[in-house]
Parts: sequence; C-alpha cells; structure tokens
Amino acid sequence: MVISVKTKIPKPTQKPFSVSGVDMTALEDALNKRDSWGSYAGYPVFSAKFDKSKKVSEITVSLKPVTKVPKWKEYAKSTKNRQAEWDRMIKALEKYLLSLHALTLEVVAKFADSVKDKDLDKAGLSTETKAAKAALAKAVEDYASKTSNGNTVGVSLEYIDPDPATFKKTVPSPKSSTYSVSGKTIRAVFEALKKRSFWGRYRSNASYKATFQLDGHIDVFTLTSKPSIIMPKWKEYSKGNTGQKASWDNMWKKLNTHENNHHKIFEDCVADLETTVTTTDVLEADVAKFWKDETKGWQDMQDAYDSKTNHGVKEGVELDASHDP
Repeated sequence: MVISVKTKIPKPTQKPFSVSGVDMTALEDALNKRDSWGSYAGYPVFSAKFDKSKKVSEITVSLKPVTKVPKWKEYAKSTKNRQAEWDRMIKALEKYLLSLHALTLEVVAKFADSVKDKDLDKAGLSTETKAAKAALAKAVEDYASKTSNGNTVGVSLEYIDPDPATFKKTVPSPKSSTYSVSGKTIRAVFEALKKRSFWGRYRSNASYKATFQLDGHIDVFTLTSKPSIIMPKWKEYSKGNTGQKASWDNMWKKLNTHENNHHKIFEDCVADLETTVTTTDVLEADVAKFWKDETKGWQDMQDAYDSKTNHGVKEGVELDASHDP
C-alpha cells in the first residue's frame, strides 16, 4: 500500500523585533547580543490517518513557518546613507531566511518520497517523523553554520560615516553708526578722543545654532552675525577750516578702512569655520566648547591686527593739528 503524503506549507510569516542604535556600530553590537540577526522556524506538525489494520494510509505535513527580522527603531531619524545600508542588509537577511525555508521544503519532499512505500504503524511513524524533524533542524543549522548565520551572503553591516555637516551663514555688511565728539580745534578733538577707549570699533556680533544627526554629529550649523562699525562724528566739523577738515577726513577714512579690515578678518574666520565644520566630526557634547575655542581664536586674530597696527596709527589713523588757528 502506498502512503499518501500531503503538505500544508504557507509562505513564511514575518515577525519583526525592535533593535536600537544610533549608527551601524551600535546596531551591530545590539544584534550581536542575539543568537542570530534573524531567524527561521518551520514548526512542523505531522498528522496521520490509519487503515483498519492500524497501518498508516495518509500523512499530512503542516508547517507554520515564521521568520524573525529586525526593525531599526531609529531608522526614520537616521541618514539616507545609513538607511540604505540597513535596507541592503535586511534584503540579504530576508533572502537568507528564505533559503532556510527552501531547504525545509526539500527535507519535506525527501520525507514524502522516503515514506510513501513503507509499511508503517504508529511506532514506525513516530520514528520517521522524529528523523524528519531532526533532518529539518540539521538542514537549517548546517546552512547557518556554512554561511556564518548569513554573514557570508551579505547579512552584515558596513560602517557608514555620518553625513557631512551643512553650514549656513548670514554675514551682512557692517551696519554703521556714529558717536559725537566735540572740539573747536583738531587739538581739542584729539584730546577728547584720547579720553575714549576707542576711536572706532568693530563688532561681529556672531552667534550660532546647530542641529544634530542621530549619532550626535552636527547636521546643520547656522552662523548668524550682525556686524557693526561705530565711527566718530566731529560735532563742529562745519566750522573748521579747510586744513582742519582735510585732517579730519584723512583720519576718518583711514580709521574706517581699519575697522572694515576687522570685518574682513571676521569673514576669513567664518570661511575657515565653514571648512572645519564640514570636514571635522564635531559632536553635540563638544559643540559649545568648539564654538568658544573658535571665537577665542578669532579675537586673538583681531587683537593681533590691532597690536600690529597700533589700532590703526601705523596705517595713518592720526590727526594733524598744524592747521589749527
């Protein structure tokens, strides 16, 4: 008597499990804590019908195959390049798990072919089904071992660098304002200016904001500045003689150039900052100190320029009182 073997084998049901990580290294660590990055189980059930002589007449092999695949909890918050690498790994993992399912189908087919001509009672059926279950488990284990749990067929994660930071800046031309200084002569104006801490003053008034990638690296760094230059205005200018006005105008022009040179230094510093931000890994935990160190360097450059030029004196910022009456 030929035993009729029937099968009920649906497509595997996929059950996701969550895994958390800010980058590929963290994901690897989380996944490596498991026995495998994904799993397959066929859950075979063998049921039989017997004839009057208590011999097996029909066997039904039912599977309830399940694959377990990781779901990256922070996927939507990550970079496109890291998402792409995760998607590649998941595709390879799903293919690997389907290979395990295919091997299971082969074992079921071999079982059906091996028992169809056998004379089996209940005990014999038990022996055959135990052997089939063992063969199913061995097929899965052997392939897992052969592929290092899928690693050799793409179930792995390559390290993906964080995205380069985006740098945005707002650096308008300096806004000019004036303060009044009084004196009936150039000598008197000079004495009035000497009492001040500055003749002209430049301020960049720079500030920053930053957003960050999932792993803490800068995503967008935004620099905003409101540069200003304060210049003197001689209150009695209109009453001065031609020589006095010329002396004032010459000083004012040289001083204005000096203050605008401070702005040029600032613009150069911002250009260097952009290069640093977009080529260096700056983390959220370090950005405040990074900004403090950068701006200190900027001020050092401004101070060095003032020291070199004696606040513009060596560039001609001086008043000639020879035309005073």
